[in-house]
Amino acid sequence: MIIIAELDPPCPPHSPPILGTRETLSAVLIRLSLSPGERLSIADLMEGLGERSFGSLLLVLALPATLLPPVASAVLGAPLLLISTQLLIRRARPWLPKGLSRLSLEQARARIVLGQTAKTVERLETASRPRLDALLHPWHARLVAVGCMGLSTVLMLPTPIAHTAAGLGIGAFAAGLMQRDGLALLAGWLLTIACGLVLTLMVGGALIGLHHLS
Repeated sequence: MIIIAELDPPCPPHSPPILGTRETLSAVLIRLSLSPGERLSIADLMEGLGERSFGSLLLVLALPATLLPPVASAVLGAPLLLISTQLLIRRARPWLPKGLSRLSLEQARARIVLGQTAKTVERLETASRPRLDALLHPWHARLVAVGCMGLSTVLMLPTPIAHTAAGLGIGAFAAGLMQRDGLALLAGWLLTIACGLVLTLMVGGALIGLHHLS
């Protein structure tokens, strides 16, 4: 079962306990994918996640971005950027303005995306575990938040391949924070580097092409 990491911002003193959550994150996603209604919004996702960590919300938003076309996944970049910023400043709970929280998918499309995301999350729940404690220092968690901010910015650009690497990178960071898994955090940094290399090649190729055209 997914557990909440100490690296996530602490909850207010009088908030209900989180560790007693019975449903796994993958089970929550499957339940949400089967919910009635014409559309499923980010607000619905946040309500369904309940009192879970920042890592859970980052994961639930980042993984679908890898399944959507670049233009569609770019819509998720803004909420991911805002949530990553709140993780950096150690806000107690994630918050999104109404304009972003109302972003939604048609229920039929959401059922497919959440179903595929749930399968990936279930594999992460099985594979990830607490390890490499040296990488779980709070200051490293802040660096991870900065990394997520950069990757979220990449998601806002309609860039093929790079947007997939960015979504996977945020997902790896999120899994590392949730499960206190230093290996997952390392994977997040590797994907961040890969994303940077792809962007560098794309920009370099575009500049060379413009030079030849001129």
